[in-house]
Amino acid sequence: MYNRLSHLSYHQLRILRVFLQAGKQVITLKQLQQKTPLKGKPLGAILSSLSRTRFRGSSLIVPVGKDLHTQTLRWTLNHQLLDISKAQAKVNQLLKTYA
Repeated sequence: MYNRLSHLSYHQLRILRVFLQAGKQVITLKQLQQKTPLKGKPLGAILSSLSRTRFRGSSLIVPVGKDLHTQTLRWTLNHQLLDISKAQAKVNQLLKTYA
């Protein structure tokens, strides 16, 4: 499963790292915009892509409803799919290859 993370793009890995750092917390679009250089449609495209990324038949990230203030979707990591510490190590390893 963790080897499949190597198929993700640089921006997908950066967004995934934010989700992994948040643990089981719900992430809003505004929080993602503050923690990454992505904004607007490119960020939405990455989120859409990650939500369509399937492991064992389940989505990597899942929507958990709309934000009350911005009417954008809130997201969380699907914790049933992976061990957070192992995934963080793999994502950090992959991101170092881009430096």
